[in-house]
Amino acid sequence: MKKALEKMKEVSTIFWVFLGYVILCIIFVPNFLNLYNFKNILGQICVLLTVACGVHFTVLNGGVDFSATAVIALAGVIGASIMSATGLLAGKWYAVPTAIAVMLLIGLGFGLINGFSIIIFKMPSFIVTMAMQMIGVGLAVLYTKGMTIGGLPSSFTILGTGYIGIIPYATVFAAVVGIITHTILTRTRLGREIYATGTNPKTAYISGVPVKKTILKIFLISGLCASCASILMVAQMESAASSFASTMFIDIMASIIIGGTSPFGGRGKIIDTLIGVCIIILITVSMNLLGMKWFTISVIKGCIILIAVSLDLVRQSRVRS
Repeated sequence: MKKALEKMKEVSTIFWVFLGYVILCIIFVPNFLNLYNFKNILGQICVLLTVACGVHFTVLNGGVDFSATAVIALAGVIGASIMSATGLLAGKWYAVPTAIAVMLLIGLGFGLINGFSIIIFKMPSFIVTMAMQMIGVGLAVLYTKGMTIGGLPSSFTILGTGYIGIIPYATVFAAVVGIITHTILTRTRLGREIYATGTNPKTAYISGVPVKKTILKIFLISGLCASCASILMVAQMESAASSFASTMFIDIMASIIIGGTSPFGGRGKIIDTLIGVCIIILITVSMNLLGMKWFTISVIKGCIILIAVSLDLVRQSRVRS
């Protein structure tokens, strides 16, 4: 009995919040417990978790990556234009792998520009990534002229529409991304360097941590995760458009912050971000089922972020005192 109680104490508070919300949904939300809704929730969690894992790294560093949503849009439309029925490599056997490779390279390119701008020109991450977000979205609109690109090959869309039983392939993909990022942060030297840099970059530098290289790696990982999220979203939607992920950033940050990751850097776990992702998706789905308007849901999510950051400030002030 004592061991069970000790294990329960080790479980993070956010897990109990998640469990409580699930119970409330089961009791009060009509049609919450059905197979279609379950598949819908899993599908939405996959994309959000994949991109949130990358942005989580930047928040651990005390920064942010606004450009993640632009990577999703730009990589999506360029990848789709390569492999679609009227695309650059239409009908070629290597169209899909080439498109995926290009999508991943776009994410890495954004990460490289973000990282170099921060470590060489000493620019704040929110300014650099916001500028890159504007550039990325603008390029996506120019590239497509506002049109949606469809006609994608089934060998690609199966990544987003296929199932193993009732589990989507996309869920397996997102789980692999989550496991890899969790392993990096908890089992590798890079993970220790990321936490050290986020806690105090000057102290980390004096201790021998390659701070500049660590920051560059952080933004490369964020860009790569955003590209992976783009692959999943395009495969799920079976099309690509410049408007994809345009309103997702608030969900990304809400998932990370309510998961307990400090917006000031140095503290946070991928597992808690996963739970934060589940809570945000559950809020969206349950309130849609209750017939609430999108702006009402947006207000609630904004309040959640504000409360979570306020609690983090209170927690930090208590630690200092």
